[in-house]
Formats: sequence, structure tokens, C-alpha cells
Amino acid sequence: MSYIVIARRWRPQVFEDIIGQDHVSKTLANAIANDRIAHAYIFTGPRGVGKTTTARILAKALNCEKGPTPVPCNECASCKAITEGNSMDVLEIDGASNRGIDEIRNLRENIRFTPSMGKYRIYIIDEVHMLTKEAFNALLKTLEEPPEHALFIFATTEIHKVPATILSRCQRFDFHRMPLKTIMEHIRHICEKDAIDADEDALLQIAKKADGSMRDAQSILDQIISFSGKKITFEDVAQALGVIHQDIYFELDALIREKDLKGLILKSADIISSGYDLNEFLLGFEEHLRNILVTHTLGSTDLLETSEEYIRRYKETAAQYSENDLLAALQVVADTINAVKNSQQPQLKFELGLLRMAKLPSTEDISTLLEKIDLLKKKAPLPVVAESAASAYHEASNQASSSEILDKSYFVQKWPDIVKSVHDKRPSLSVILEKAEITELDGQQLHILLREVDSFQKDMLQSAKSLIEKILREESSEQISIHLKYNLKKEAAKKTAKAKIDKETRLKELLEKEPAVGKIIDEFDLELID
Repeated sequence: MSYIVIARRWRPQVFEDIIGQDHVSKTLANAIANDRIAHAYIFTGPRGVGKTTTARILAKALNCEKGPTPVPCNECASCKAITEGNSMDVLEIDGASNRGIDEIRNLRENIRFTPSMGKYRIYIIDEVHMLTKEAFNALLKTLEEPPEHALFIFATTEIHKVPATILSRCQRFDFHRMPLKTIMEHIRHICEKDAIDADEDALLQIAKKADGSMRDAQSILDQIISFSGKKITFEDVAQALGVIHQDIYFELDALIREKDLKGLILKSADIISSGYDLNEFLLGFEEHLRNILVTHTLGSTDLLETSEEYIRRYKETAAQYSENDLLAALQVVADTINAVKNSQQPQLKFELGLLRMAKLPSTEDISTLLEKIDLLKKKAPLPVVAESAASAYHEASNQASSSEILDKSYFVQKWPDIVKSVHDKRPSLSVILEKAEITELDGQQLHILLREVDSFQKDMLQSAKSLIEKILREESSEQISIHLKYNLKKEAAKKTAKAKIDKETRLKELLEKEPAVGKIIDEFDLELID
């Protein structure tokens, strides 16, 4: 295979070629120049930002025949072997596939062998966080006191998974996510060198799709060149990668601002029929609204990662929004993203989300509203009311007030509604209140008689007294209190019957003990009182 992909062809070979990680390359170069080389390094950061590449350059700088040197020659046998990946002194180990304790034990046994060509025997372990706990423990002692010729370089995208005992034995370097402009400049440079004619919009979309990874940007560029040939347009990128054109977002937010529901329904149907991933589309629209908010709030576009043409359009659009409108719209978009993810009808949720944004009420700053109110006050003169008219008004008010005074009949008429309200909160209580009788209204105290209740029901009513009063106050808009009266007829009857039985029992016992008493009662027609 003669073709070498862009990511390999354009891989940096010296520290100064590393893009966007000056804080790392400068520190390592100075450490080599000043002979302050550590025995273990750990590189952490997102994928595709130069961690493994930097590790290889460091290995070349240390094992170069002219070194250790900050600038490896890339001409000697050692440098060439490291570049080609077949150096006996630089071992690259994949932490994901060599993660067990046995592999680390083999490493510990081999580390004592001296290097064959260079000064150091260097172990580059990629994705080191994938090692098992036992493997990390086996590595600790070697990492703390390695042989003089041994050097470790670890690389990871998930530094939080590496034990603290390992981190404390290494010099840590954090690699940064690549800025959009840096990626664009680099892939533009590649296109110029390879005689590729690429539109700015196309380069922008490739850089955005890379999401901070230079390697991803190079791989995407390779793919697009294979698709479109020597001339790359935005349409080529959109077709190959499914990229959504920003013009669609500007059209969509214009329809939302104009509250054009018909246009929104048609636009959403067009978006759905185009086959876009709805979740990805909403994330893009969320970023679009965020750009408008940033432009509106800061009054500048310095934080926007987009082309000059769209920067101008963002300035124009931001002037037509208020901050509150944008914040409300962003909240709806966030809700819609969750709804689309969790729904069995994502297309419906997508359409409803767009319509909700259009139906959001427009807001105005409080200061603006206050200014308008003050202006209206100044323009509108106070009305002059004639004395006779004022008297008539007060008289009518008094009559109205007197007609609105509550009486017993009001509560008698309202009682079914009150019972229903009680039923909604305490169904068992409403059954008792259905039998209640309103006897009188004394000021703001309502007297209620409850017939045929037992002691349990009485306790229930007493405990719910505050609830009944609350409902009465809501219905009447008055501070009504209640006085509950009870008619315990059934219990009284039970007591009377029991007393009669007790009396007859006592009489029977007396007659059995004193037969003479019975004869006297019969003879004189007497009655035993008690």
C-alpha cells in the first residue's frame, strides 16, 4: 500500500512542529536541554491532540545519536527506527489489550535489560487507565525506583481513572483541546500544500466536526478529498458528513421570531424529510441560540467560532432579541432535546418544541415598562368628579356592600359545593357532613348541627375543623369560623337500654335473695325505683 494517510504524513517529528501544545513541548525541550529528565511522565487530554506523538518525539530526543537533544535529527538509525515504530529500545504498549498483571510482570522482568542502541529503554503505555488494579499495584515499585536506563511515558484520556499512587510518581502534562481557528489554519495549510481548493465554509465545518481533535480533522479531510477530489465545497462536506447548514438555523429562528406557526410546521416537515438526526439538529440549534445570546450580551462576536459571513448575521439577529427571550428559547430547546431522546414519537416532540418556542410571550425589560407607565401617567390628566356624582358613587357602593353581607341562606345554598370540596381532600369526612344542618350564622361564626354521629365520627370532625374552615373561607372570601354541635341519639338510646337491663337484673337478684320483698311489691302494687 503506497498511500499514506494525511494524519500520518503530517505527524510532527520535532517539538516545534507540535500544534497547540506549546506549554508541553517547551517544558520538555527545556528539561532535556537542562538535563532535568524525569523517569516517568503522564500525558492526559482529549483524543487526537498529540499525546502519543509527543511521547515519540520525547523518545527520539532522548535516544538520538546526537542526544539527548531538544531537537532530534530524524536522520540517525535510532530516530528512524522510532519514527517507523520498530525500535528495540522504545516499546509502545496498548493499555487496553495488555492490561493484566501478567503483562506488567513481563515488563518488570524485561526492564532490567539495557538499551541496544540509545541511552534509554522507553516504555510508552497508551490508554494506561485501562490497566487493572492488580497491574497498577505491580507497577508501583518499578515506577518508584526504576533502573537508570528506564523511562515511562503514560498517555490517557481519562486521568481520573488512574490511581493517585501512580500519578504521584509521574510528571503530569495536560494537553488542551484544539481551538477551532487552529484546526482551520492547519487543514488550510495542508490543502495548500496538497493543491486542494477548499471553501472556507467547508474548512469551518470540517474543523467543527473534529470537535477539538486535530487527528479527527485530518482524517475527515482525507475522507472529503476522496469524496470530492481536488475541489472541496460546503455541499460536499454536508453530503459526505451529514452536516447541517447554518442557514437553516437562521431561517428557523426567523420563523420563531415572527411566530409563523404555519411556516414552522412546514419547515419542521422539511427538516424531518431531509433525514437529519433530530437530536444532533437540536444541539446545533442550541449552539446557534447560544451564539445569538453571547453576541447580544457581550456586544461582540469574539467568542464565536464561525466564519466572517455568519458573524455579521449573528450581529444583525442579536439586535432583534432580548436576553429573556433567548434564555426562554434555550430552555425550551433543552426540554425538547430530552423529550426527543425519551419519546417513541420523536418527530412529534420536535414539532411541538418548535411551536412552543414560537408561542413564548415576548418580554420587555422592567425599566422599559416603567418608562412607558410614567409616560402614560404624564399624558393622562386625572378625572374631575362632581360632588353630587361622588356622593352618588359612595351611596351605591354602600348599597352594594350591604347586599353582599353573608347570611345563613348563603351557606345553606353553598353547602353541597363545600361538601364536594371536602370530598376531594377527605372523602370519609364528606359522608358525615352530608347530614349536617346549618342552624345559624352568628357574625362570622357558622353553627353546624350534626345528627346521628358516634364518638369516632365526632373525633374525626373535631380534628378536621381547620380544613372545613379553610374551605369555607375560600368559598366565601370571609374569615369564617365554625362551631360544631352534635346530636348523639343512638348512643343515648344505647345507654338507656343498658340502664333498663341493669335495673331488671338487680331486681331479679334482690327477689332471689329476699322473697318477702317480692310479695310486698305484688300485694301493694309497688315499683322498685333503684
